Amino acid sequence: MYAMFSIMKKDLLQIIRDRWSFIWMLLVPLVLVAMIGFALSGIYSNGQSTITIRVAVSDQDHDLVGQTVLKALDQHSQQLTINLTRYSDVAGVKKAVADGQGAVTGVVIPAGTTARLQQAAMRGEPTQNLVQIYTIPSSNDPSSAIIQNLVTSAVGQLATATFAGSAAVQEIERICHQPGNHCEPGSINPETIASHVGMASFKELPAAQVASLHAGNVPAQVNIFDVALPGYAILFALFGLQSVAGSILEERESGTLRRLLIAPVRRYALLGGKLLTQFLVTLLQLLILFALGNFIFKLHVGNWLGVIILLVVSSFAMTGFGILLVSLVRTRRQLSPILTIITLTTSAIGGAWWPLWLEPQWLQIVAHVGIVAWAIEALNGLMISGRTLAEVLPNIIALIIYGILCFIIGLVLFRFQPRTTSA
Repeated sequence: MYAMFSIMKKDLLQIIRDRWSFIWMLLVPLVLVAMIGFALSGIYSNGQSTITIRVAVSDQDHDLVGQTVLKALDQHSQQLTINLTRYSDVAGVKKAVADGQGAVTGVVIPAGTTARLQQAAMRGEPTQNLVQIYTIPSSNDPSSAIIQNLVTSAVGQLATATFAGSAAVQEIERICHQPGNHCEPGSINPETIASHVGMASFKELPAAQVASLHAGNVPAQVNIFDVALPGYAILFALFGLQSVAGSILEERESGTLRRLLIAPVRRYALLGGKLLTQFLVTLLQLLILFALGNFIFKLHVGNWLGVIILLVVSSFAMTGFGILLVSLVRTRRQLSPILTIITLTTSAIGGAWWPLWLEPQWLQIVAHVGIVAWAIEALNGLMISGRTLAEVLPNIIALIIYGILCFIIGLVLFRFQPRTTSA
């Protein structure tokens, strides 16, 4: 046991001497997190996930349809805010959308739209293209879909009410012309009745017809750094495996490990000291990144105990993966590209760069082959979704099992001497 700790001490001192390498391992992820956080800060404004949409509008109708569309777009809530910019003509709306500066979506209500709707209702003829919506070609911006759904719903409801009003007028006229009934000529104004029925459909209704509730103990505030920092911390911790793994391969290639076997040092102590070094370095890197992130980016961590436990088991799993990698890789020259490919691939599909739920179901399953998906899923659950430690316990157990399996396979396959190829 003393020999194992002596080897660990020796390796730690070597890493400390190359302190700039460790400092860069901390600075690079913090810089990347800061850049991504400030670039995407609009997604979380002042800690609130409010969606803000800019819309260019030209209401040339100045009647019921125009009023209905403008009312539907008058959204100012914690979830959705729509900023309207008025234009007098279609050209202004199209330019604002095409430039991408003034608006992401344009809405035009042509002159006479209300009259067209009422006349079509009186004749029982279908209507189409009452309102025009402009977007950038091939745009898949969800903001445009939100605006289109709001306008379509409002105009569709108004059209239904107008046709219902027209049907009511026709029924009144039919009753008036029945024998024994009498209506003064000119006393029935179809346009007025249809308009009143349509306007009645848009009277203010009591608020909170549907309750908006939260599932789980969701933190009061969440910012983009709560999403970005865990992913990049795990990503660069995996890259950090190269330091100790590379030193093991270097000593094996140089014959140092073979010479140490002659000394009175057990094999488990020799390898255990290096693995303990890797575990401590990985854990220290993760803890420092989260501590600095909490100080600089004001992370919202409601369960620090759960996060620390996750960082410990993640470091354990990464250390096991490190010895497995060393047992499979022949030389240091092979280590860097293989580790880079594995790290970038598992980080991309494992939720380090974007939410895991955005991926197809089959890819989410494949992502759990790596460490990143298990770790990020649990960290996001604790920091963003408000899950308890018990709820992320399956991920913790999975990381422990992952590390144990990697340790067992890696130790079985590990060779203290370089493999020789037969001629």
